[in-house]
Amino acid sequence: MKEAHLDFETRSTTDLRKSGVYRYAEDPNTRPWGFCYQIGDAPRKRWVMGDAEPTDLLEHIANGGVVTAHNSAFERVIWNFVLRRWYPHWPEIKIEQQDCTMARAAAIAHPQTLDGLGKALHSHEQKDKEGHALMMKMSRPRRFNADGTIVWWDEPHNVDRLMLYCDQDIATEVSTDKLLPPLTDYERQVWRLDQTINERGVPIDVPAVEKAVTLVELAKKSADQEMRRLTGRAVPKCSNDRQIISWINGRGIECTTVAKGEQEDLKFMASLYGDELVRDVIDLRADSKKTSTAKYKAMTECVSADGRIRGMLAYHAASTGRWAGRLVQMQNFPRVDYKKEGYIFEWILDMLDSPMSAKEVFDIMTSVYGESGQQAPLRLLSRMLRACIKAEPGTKLIGGDFSNIEGRVNAWLAGEHWKLAAFREYDNGTGPDLYNLAYARSFGVDINTVTDPQRQIGKVQELALGYQGSVGAYMDMGDNYGVNPYDLTGPVKSAAPAEQWDFTAAQYATANNKNGLQEAEWTALTILVTNWRKANPAIVQSWWDYQDAAVAAVSTPGVIQHVGIIQYYSDGRCLWCILPSGRTLCYAAPEIKTAEVEYICKFTGDTKTRLKNTVYFWGYKEGRWQKMALYGGLQCENIVQAVARDIMVDRMFAVEQAGYPIILTVHDELLSQVRDGLAHLNSKNFQDLMCVNPEWALGLPLTAKAWEDMRYVK
Repeated sequence: MKEAHLDFETRSTTDLRKSGVYRYAEDPNTRPWGFCYQIGDAPRKRWVMGDAEPTDLLEHIANGGVVTAHNSAFERVIWNFVLRRWYPHWPEIKIEQQDCTMARAAAIAHPQTLDGLGKALHSHEQKDKEGHALMMKMSRPRRFNADGTIVWWDEPHNVDRLMLYCDQDIATEVSTDKLLPPLTDYERQVWRLDQTINERGVPIDVPAVEKAVTLVELAKKSADQEMRRLTGRAVPKCSNDRQIISWINGRGIECTTVAKGEQEDLKFMASLYGDELVRDVIDLRADSKKTSTAKYKAMTECVSADGRIRGMLAYHAASTGRWAGRLVQMQNFPRVDYKKEGYIFEWILDMLDSPMSAKEVFDIMTSVYGESGQQAPLRLLSRMLRACIKAEPGTKLIGGDFSNIEGRVNAWLAGEHWKLAAFREYDNGTGPDLYNLAYARSFGVDINTVTDPQRQIGKVQELALGYQGSVGAYMDMGDNYGVNPYDLTGPVKSAAPAEQWDFTAAQYATANNKNGLQEAEWTALTILVTNWRKANPAIVQSWWDYQDAAVAAVSTPGVIQHVGIIQYYSDGRCLWCILPSGRTLCYAAPEIKTAEVEYICKFTGDTKTRLKNTVYFWGYKEGRWQKMALYGGLQCENIVQAVARDIMVDRMFAVEQAGYPIILTVHDELLSQVRDGLAHLNSKNFQDLMCVNPEWALGLPLTAKAWEDMRYVK
């Protein structure tokens, strides 16, 4: 059957970027200017409100014909929930009959904007940039009159020009549609599940969230007052970074920035000077600037009338196939130890759900916990975000999270047998904690002697170094877990053999990247990296094997290169990585560049040169379609995360089929909402379902932990 391409132009008083399409569609002031469409190879047509019914399109939809669009969820929602207010007899567009060029672009790691995609594919049809500016203007009101009436940009010449722009969008979509490969049958099912999850939505505790918005405002005003007190009114507000920098310099501590990456160094220097005020000011600023607390306001802007937020997942947003968050970005919600702090959050949420005012709640919070420190209002509110997802009456939430799935997949793919055995023994209750084991293997000590601080060192090793990360990666990950590089020098120096310390320290002078560290700190972190790599030789070797396979594949198009159960091949246009599931990762327009590079010989200290072949490809990074270098660690990360995603997808279908409607996936976690009273739907059964290996991943030690609650507590 022929496919129909469809593209809407709309207007509203609601900001689509903040609200998402579902909340946008609920606004009674949202309405279409019109739409353009093309069925098969027939001429493009346009329709505006008041025109005669487009019978050919209506028949196509009613008969189950494919409806293709770029970001097709927008067209479906506008058609079903906005346009059909005026034309309720028109047929509904179903998810199953849609195709999405944006999803297909994402599946081959190409730009997901229509403009960027057209350029990347060298399409003969491109977006109308001049018309885009008019579209942005006409999507919002011109003004609001004193009597509340809305004035739009509805002059006939504006509408005509807008529909010309819409017509060109259809031309560009049709052109890119012909250039893009289709989704596989399996991935089409994944995309449909994604659309279903987005349409279900996530229930939130609306009264608590609305009161939390006011609570955040009160806390920030209070923080500004405290900032004035601490600095003797030299800094009026926590957001005044220039004044804060000047105030710190005035106290004899050199400061050029108070950005996140520099705060620990500044606090360390303040400690050396015995200046607790500087530490307090830095902490106060950090609390006040937390972007996470702004998510309460974001929730109120995109929640639907029924208390659910819809459209929060973006299919295949990462090149590996993983989802990304949209709107309130739940992937960025701070994770907390609910066992330790849950009672605090429950107490605060009970107050937020009560008739008490936000001011009364704030006063009680500060009287109990104070206005600074770990239990300061803004810190508590930041950590409380997850708990604002609340099951609706008569239902409960059941969720599950894979345990260290990336570490397990990396070891499985590389054949790091000791680590696989360690995972299995730990899962069976017969083996030690892996982070203890990581430290013990790094320094050759008895695992029973590993202390909690040493375990934390091992934990950061495991989480930071699996993808060819070095000192910088360890520092970044350590920052997430409270491991300060300045605190590692003593423990590492005492654990490492003296000759290793001296040999490593001797390399400091010629190191290419010292990461801003002094010799002792750099030496300690370099030893941690070196020892982890020695303990994981198979994983380290996999980096080089992946890299060699990519170079070989690009050098000999059409010839498959094997790296264990991973395969690479090039068709001349793209480099493809074939995963164990059969899914592929795409690297567009690959080419090999050979360069002469200098390096320092570790043994002699001499500068030498060698030739290095590197695969470059076109990818989307930092909002730009750009040429990027491929290397073993990046390939390993891509493969591991892609395999973890495929395992997640396999289990998503399993739990759906078992009766658990999924409402969210975050990283390696699934969340469902089920009706009360169904005894067979429980956390134990959910966990068992998650722990079943796909047929293509037999031998992978897979485990998960599940839970059930009224709130999103994991």
